[in-house]
Amino acid sequence: MKKSKIKLADVTTYKFGGYCNNYYEINSEIDLLSLDYSKIDIDNLFILGKGSNVVFSDDGYSGTVIKPNIDFIELSPGRKSLKLGAATFLPDVARFSKENSIADLEWLIGIPGSVGGAVRMNAGAYGFEFSQHIKAVTLFNFETAKIEIKDKSYFEFSYRSAHNLENKMVVSVDLNIDNGDSQLIQKNISNNLKQRKLTQPAAIYNAGSVFKNPTENSAGYLIEKAGLKGHTIGGVSVSDKHANFFVAKKGASSQSLFELVNFTKAVILEKFDIELEEEIVFIGNFT
Repeated sequence: MKKSKIKLADVTTYKFGGYCNNYYEINSEIDLLSLDYSKIDIDNLFILGKGSNVVFSDDGYSGTVIKPNIDFIELSPGRKSLKLGAATFLPDVARFSKENSIADLEWLIGIPGSVGGAVRMNAGAYGFEFSQHIKAVTLFNFETAKIEIKDKSYFEFSYRSAHNLENKMVVSVDLNIDNGDSQLIQKNISNNLKQRKLTQPAAIYNAGSVFKNPTENSAGYLIEKAGLKGHTIGGVSVSDKHANFFVAKKGASSQSLFELVNFTKAVILEKFDIELEEEIVFIGNFT
């Protein structure tokens, strides 16, 4: 484990972002405990998962980026819980649930993020939220440089949100699980993948839903009703397939996405008096 320089476009799904000179990949708890924290400004620290909901500035990021590579799935001997590493890919959890007849995790098949990100954003789809499965979370606290274990209530989960994670990194998660029918799980996985293929763009350069759904409404519906499908700024467009997905052409800039997001928010506020809130996260300098 060592500090390196990286182009942030190479570690995000939008393929946006300049360079970061303070980039660390963490492969174990030992790596975390061995970091020299006197050289890390924790007030400018970003924890990066699969990069599927993150947009870095074209100017890069002057702070520190830490990317955990702690990737594992462990089923407890009594089949009462499932332990997942922070970097574990959510579709891999869905496939593991099918192979081991674990109920109610198949919805993760279409979410291209990590377990750590699912905790931090309280990922959800098809009526499920990640928080409803959580028993406990193992964290690393950068302020104390210590490992902590917190139960579900600590995070005060709400829609697409978790609290009390400032200056902390998810190391692993313990989920409560129940037995399920592998054939039904496989059927649900197939249906979920089919539904996503029908309704969501297959473009490489996107980061999933751009906005959270406002109370009793759908961000995609509002954007479509406002006539913004296909609207483009600098090579970034509102998807013609699903209006809450913004897709980018190769070579487009994160600044263009930022401008399109803010233009869309302004239009929705003017037309419907509803203020949309981003689900994607902008990091760095934007104008």
